[in-house]
Amino acid sequence: MLSSSAPSLTLQLITISIITLQRTRDHNSIDTNRPIADTYDYIVVGSGTAGSIVGSRLSEDPGASVLVLEAGGPQTVLTDMPAMERRLIGSDVDWSYRTTRQAGAGWAFGGRVPIPRGRVVGGSHNLNFMVYSRGNRRDFDSWSQRFGASGWSYWEVLPYFLRSENQTDREILSANAGYHSTAGRMVVATPPSVDPILQKWMDIQVQQNGIPIVDQNGPGQLGINWFQQTIYYQSNATRSTTASAYLEPYARGGGTIRPNLQVLTRAFVTRLVMTTDNTGGSSGGGGGGVRAAGVHYEHNGREHTVYARREVVLSAGSINSPQLLMLSGIGPRQHLQELNIPVLVDLPVGYNLKDHVYVQLDYQVLNKSLVNSRNDLTVENMYDYYVGAGGPLAQYPLVYQYLNSPMNNETDWPDLQIDLNVAPVGNNLTALVANKAVHRQQWEDYYRPHLGDNTRLGILCFHYRPHSVGRLRLATADPHDQPLLDTNYLDYRGDGYDIRALVAAIRQAMIWANTGQFSQYVRPWQHPIPGCQLCTDAVQAIHLCDQYLECYARSLTMTVGHQVGTCKMGGGGGTGSTDSVVDERLRVRGVRGLRVVDASIYPDITNGNTNAPTAMIGEYGSQLIRDDHQKSYRAVPPLPLIMSY
Repeated sequence: MLSSSAPSLTLQLITISIITLQRTRDHNSIDTNRPIADTYDYIVVGSGTAGSIVGSRLSEDPGASVLVLEAGGPQTVLTDMPAMERRLIGSDVDWSYRTTRQAGAGWAFGGRVPIPRGRVVGGSHNLNFMVYSRGNRRDFDSWSQRFGASGWSYWEVLPYFLRSENQTDREILSANAGYHSTAGRMVVATPPSVDPILQKWMDIQVQQNGIPIVDQNGPGQLGINWFQQTIYYQSNATRSTTASAYLEPYARGGGTIRPNLQVLTRAFVTRLVMTTDNTGGSSGGGGGGVRAAGVHYEHNGREHTVYARREVVLSAGSINSPQLLMLSGIGPRQHLQELNIPVLVDLPVGYNLKDHVYVQLDYQVLNKSLVNSRNDLTVENMYDYYVGAGGPLAQYPLVYQYLNSPMNNETDWPDLQIDLNVAPVGNNLTALVANKAVHRQQWEDYYRPHLGDNTRLGILCFHYRPHSVGRLRLATADPHDQPLLDTNYLDYRGDGYDIRALVAAIRQAMIWANTGQFSQYVRPWQHPIPGCQLCTDAVQAIHLCDQYLECYARSLTMTVGHQVGTCKMGGGGGTGSTDSVVDERLRVRGVRGLRVVDASIYPDITNGNTNAPTAMIGEYGSQLIRDDHQKSYRAVPPLPLIMSY
């Protein structure tokens, strides 16, 4: 809150305008101002979490030319703001995907769950909650042992997590120094101030319920703490996306800082240029005569082709990377033949689609003094943010808690998470119900009493080790048509584990919020939600009504934005060698000069947010490429001696 001695409204508006123009100019200057050459050593498709790292790291070699092609535009002052979190979903920086109709999920959306993905420099790092969560060590050990991806066990990938991380929380560093780094480019921080209602929750969980405080990226996960987030709190309180940390500093000014690096925005890649090549070489995927020689792309209404001397690197994400492979003739034979796409390499592209889902429970905080967060773009808030790097727009604090469902016997590998955040309600009723495809009038009635309420507390219930597996297919052979995303959320015909686990998370959250000490601070929104019915036993507590909790979960199923696995990685051993798309060096099988370096290579989904592991993949993939081309590269710092868990 600004003091009474704050500058006049006119001066505040002038200041906001000047800083907005400066930051916009800086973001826009990432776009190259030089002509695009016919050929580069490396072409990187996509500037998201992994692609920004790959483009930056490969251009560290001054003898290698690098072109990064991004379908979206530059980052903006709105994507910078932490409090905007997911408010930009549905805007021009979002691909705005939807799933195919799901039988057991997203009923409130007509079964077609919205899938936001960033169409902007920095990718989906601009739309997420900025959470820095690596997942469990057993996730990566499973990649290595179960899927045969040698080199990808936890202790082998930890150096690449450390390479990207600049941890600024001194308490975290002091407690678990061997698990963190201050030398990386991506700033990781703990919120400097939080909503008192969130602190109340943490205090009660720790003091009354005996939940330990843990570092989610340290030795173990079971417990509670504030999320570590990628925000430049110590400078201007903007998002520390990998684009702002790795790519913009070297491409800014159109490429004058690092002349061998060019970034072209609003460049929509439509297909790969595929040729025959029988020369062999170390950079291929071990195949016959197929080679990726370049890419076709559209820019400013014209079609262009650019070639790669060494490699094409797909970092377009778990939706666009498999889409490009299939459009280029690399994918399941039968599926491509159905679309009259000539098959060059028969690979299981698009299979193994995995994601995390959550549902949000809505509560009203009874005492407004326990809430600080706001996300409205008022002059006061913007001035406070721009000038003092403070105020409600400067952060988006969340408290997280890992726990186990009754079905999980691997207690050191938790499958559930509950998060809390203050989530103000907008004033636009039409926007609030825009995604609701059924019971529209009832949903309007549901939201109407809460319009403009800044005291909404969201209790988010996650299932983080799902059994459900989906598949991505092409809808047509036209690259402009969105692919078909059958996520198979809450596996309606499966073993029932996913829905039972998610219901267990909802039940536990309700017990703590509705019946425990915390209940004196909050009041749940009205029940039932549209389309669901409470149990007929009037005296039965809502958290004991499995019928209602399952309906709630299946109605309001939402993605956490963690789509992975559609270009699955596997090695020479385990089960990964026969059903994988890329090998353990991320080379596309059967194709030379082509790699995939992004979240699509996950053999299995990690039990945490996927942005940090995807940054690790960007670092590791860059190292593999440089090693295979025998160029010098900064050595990975040695691991300190760390005792096992």
